[in-house]
Amino acid sequence: MKLSKTAQWILSLGILVALLVGVVTVYGSQRAAQGDLQSELTQLNENFVKYTAQRGELQGRLNKAQSDLSKLDEKFQLPTESVEITEAIFEAADDSNVDIIKISSSLPKVGKATGTVAYDSFGITIEAEGTVVELLKLCEKLSEAFTNGVINSVRIDVHEEGEAKITLGLTVYCYEGS
Repeated sequence: MKLSKTAQWILSLGILVALLVGVVTVYGSQRAAQGDLQSELTQLNENFVKYTAQRGELQGRLNKAQSDLSKLDEKFQLPTESVEITEAIFEAADDSNVDIIKISSSLPKVGKATGTVAYDSFGITIEAEGTVVELLKLCEKLSEAFTNGVINSVRIDVHEEGEAKITLGLTVYCYEGS
């Protein structure tokens, strides 16, 4: 069957309209996708600028925190000296057969000996109980343990039945490398 010219024109026009509607629909969806991508790209650029600015601030804060930490590290390298001193005191007490009641220490004081030799000094107060002989032995053991220290004061209170209490003031000097 052969179509008339009018029918061919109507059919051709229908196909053309259908194609045009399809093209417009695809174009519209592409424009919408492009708009979404453009708004996403704008948001990402804004985030990039914001986070780049924050990065500089955060880097500055990190550098300051690291600097503060290194200063604190310098201050807190001393606890090992204090732990070693305390261990030596308790070892001397064990060897002397006395009971330590209390130990207190001042913060280390930094000093310089003749020349450029730097040292830290710890003021330590020890209270212990035992017999008079055991307490005198403690003094001897502390003198042996701390050859770079000085016993500043000793007070012995004798109680009944041979028991006594000692309060001992000690300064220990810690030289670098000692």
